[in-house]
Amino acid sequence: MIDLLPVFITATKTLQAEMEQWFTRYPSGYPWTVVSDYVIGADEKHADVFTFVIIAPHTTLDDIGGYIAKVAPKDIKEVRQAPPGLLQYLGIKLEVNFSISFVIDKKSMLLRDYLNPIPMSDFIEDACDFVTMLRKDAIPSEKLDPAYYDEVVRRLRIFGRDLKRKNPNDKLSRQIYLAAGFAATVFYLVTCSTAPGFLRWISDRDKLIEHNDTVVYDLAYIFYVLMMAGRPGLEPCEQGHLTIDIPKGLFEIPERTGKHRFDSLVRLADYLAGTLADMGPDFKFSKEKFEVVFDNVLMNAPNHWVVNVSSDGDRISARSGTFQR
Repeated sequence: MIDLLPVFITATKTLQAEMEQWFTRYPSGYPWTVVSDYVIGADEKHADVFTFVIIAPHTTLDDIGGYIAKVAPKDIKEVRQAPPGLLQYLGIKLEVNFSISFVIDKKSMLLRDYLNPIPMSDFIEDACDFVTMLRKDAIPSEKLDPAYYDEVVRRLRIFGRDLKRKNPNDKLSRQIYLAAGFAATVFYLVTCSTAPGFLRWISDRDKLIEHNDTVVYDLAYIFYVLMMAGRPGLEPCEQGHLTIDIPKGLFEIPERTGKHRFDSLVRLADYLAGTLADMGPDFKFSKEKFEVVFDNVLMNAPNHWVVNVSSDGDRISARSGTFQR
């Protein structure tokens, strides 16, 4: 899995340059929020999609959530027409959000030929060693309770044991790995573009998020640290390891039952992911509402990017771009 990370970095070079320009209107040190939603395994859709919407700190999350709840109280699958207020918020004129959607063709079956339990399990063992190293270095210098690292290792080891079972749920495991890798890529791009004060990830409530006490968050952070460690110009610390300056990460854990308290924010990613998953050959859509979102939000929009990911069985390839007419 770790060899996916350089692929994602290379595939998003042009995207990173666009983000750096877009983020110049906001000073460094600001808090940034990333909301995500997914369309995975839907029989009637053409692609599996992982969408991340980066929300600028232009006002409070309560105000943003309240506005979205008012103009778009339902997810895209539950409406007949795309709400104008939501389209306006996602549009390029307001310049308050930037989205990155990772799209995988359904025929790839979430890259089954490439991602299988053995390499995923091998990486988990390496990840446990890596977190143990971080724990050792953090004890004398940081206020973070060392027990936190022990909890991360515990979750990772449970996940690793699941992968080694006779009949592992490799489909869900691939979803977890990919979601973590995609999220880490988004964190990396935001960090390189604007030096945020902290990053907050709010996800839709989904099996890939809830599995093994949200181990996907642990993997995403590990991938993120590894990606940041690959940047040039890093200096070694007293222990001999590289000093990596990264913002504080906050991970929201959705409620297991009842209403998701950030449901309205997640709706931003829901409309984009639903539209991209529905898009067929020659930009054909099953319903007009998807076409409206595509034409009014995604088309000719420098703040909405798509990363297409595919595999030929031996290696992963990816490319990024926007829709232009």
